[in-house]
Amino acid sequence: MTPDDRKEAASFLVEDHKLSVRQACQAVRLPKSSYHYKRKYKDDTVIISALEEVVTKHPSIGFGQSFNRLRLQGYTWNHKKVYRVYTLVHDNFLTI
Repeated sequence: MTPDDRKEAASFLVEDHKLSVRQACQAVRLPKSSYHYKRKYKDDTVIISALEEVVTKHPSIGFGQSFNRLRLQGYTWNHKKVYRVYTLVHDNFLTI
């Protein structure tokens, strides 16, 4: 059972069965801090647009050269973050 499943189960217990948050979290073995946690979604729109620009301008280059070109343009993103976005963008270009 994933933490998301546990959080959903705890929410069900709180809303439908009128248990307290403490009791519901204890019943599904979920820390209260995880119950109250609000997920922060990543905003990669700037990275996506910069990668799209590089990939459309130079379609034959791979990730390494794309990353180097972004660095030369002055971006300081981590290579792991850029690679994560690159695989998403590159896969979307292949399916179009």
